[in-house]
Amino acid sequence: MTDFKKQGEILVDKNSRGKERDWRGRKILSLKLADIFKELQYKKTFVERVISCGDTLQFIQNQDGTLKLYQAYFCKNKLCPMCNWRRSMKYSYQTSRIVDEAIKQSPKGRFLFLTLTVKNVEGQALNSTISQLTKSFDRLFKRAKVQRNLLGYLRSVEVTHNENDKTYHPHIHVLMMVRPSYFQSKKDYITQKEWSDMWSQSLKVDYVPMIDIRTVKETGKGLRGAVLETAKYPTKPIKLDVENKQVVDDLYNGLYRKRQLGYGGLFKTIKKHLALDDAENGDLVHTYDDKENISKGTEIVAIWNATKQNYYLKK
Repeated sequence: MTDFKKQGEILVDKNSRGKERDWRGRKILSLKLADIFKELQYKKTFVERVISCGDTLQFIQNQDGTLKLYQAYFCKNKLCPMCNWRRSMKYSYQTSRIVDEAIKQSPKGRFLFLTLTVKNVEGQALNSTISQLTKSFDRLFKRAKVQRNLLGYLRSVEVTHNENDKTYHPHIHVLMMVRPSYFQSKKDYITQKEWSDMWSQSLKVDYVPMIDIRTVKETGKGLRGAVLETAKYPTKPIKLDVENKQVVDDLYNGLYRKRQLGYGGLFKTIKKHLALDDAENGDLVHTYDDKENISKGTEIVAIWNATKQNYYLKK
């Protein structure tokens, strides 16, 4: 663990397992993103928000030497590496709490992982295709056969870039909790072909889209570990160099005002009952709903030094 911090030192922040949190690396990536937005001639105020993301970090140092962030400014840009790291922590924590509670309420429930795809699209079609995807998902999950054994779900929209043909692959990952009866009769069980046909009808397309459906089996890490593995925050890192600026522009505009996360059934009810904050657009400082439990300790302030490209403790 870290010892008492001295002013003028480089920030060292380790988690409870002793692994260092890479604030510096993520800040540098965020600055690279800002450079690309500047190159793309986005508004000055827009670029400045990304530049200033995570400039000042205020922590409380606990008695065991660990640091707990309690105040910072995050830009909340959809592509910001700093913000997506914080969102990912928050999303994993919230998913863990929701799934744990769902298992308590329905201990015999089973988990499925469904991936729904659509044909790759050009950058300019990305925004409208994501809208089509989410509307089609709603149609699919209102179907009687899907609803019959569904307890709850969470869905996330992910977009990957195909560097070879310069297209984008938007798709939806769905973590579903179903009643055990789902597996017990042909009337209830939905085959891969049935999922594919229903998805094609819901999309209203004249081709058969690729889908993947699998049972989340218990692994060495246990069911909870397997479930969390399937529920990571959906924005993947992208190459942040000027040569890749068109991809940054396409992804930013494609994801603009789009909700990537959604909850339904039991999961939605539990999220509301637990009063969990919005993982996408909410508070990125308190990723574990711990704002009321900050123990009294030493205040540590780390400030980004643009010249030395690192965080230094405030003098």
